[in-house]
Amino acid sequence: MEIMRVIWAKGPAPVKAVHETLRKNRPVALTTVASMMQLMEGKSLLKLVDQNRPFRYEAGIDADAAKDSLLKEIANRAFNGSARSLVMHLLSKKPMSKDKTAQVEKLLEHLD
Repeated sequence: MEIMRVIWAKGPAPVKAVHETLRKNRPVALTTVASMMQLMEGKSLLKLVDQNRPFRYEAGIDADAAKDSLLKEIANRAFNGSARSLVMHLLSKKPMSKDKTAQVEKLLEHLD
């Protein structure tokens, strides 16, 4: 997701530019970023847009599609496929007003 966030923010970018951005937050090897981006291309998460060196990649999916996919995976793995259980767990971690709670409960009626 870190690599995807960089690509979504910058647009098409070479591996080195993605690496430099990621390095600002934590140490990461250029070869690791290059390998990850190649794997992500193979999974259609990234697209190679320039065959000339340096290779430039763009996002193969938009941010909403990536979030949807990730949430489905989390719901499936941790909450036995239940979106309602996932939402209820999240809500239990952050107190809300009665009005907000009622709004969420109304939305939850349509889940699962």
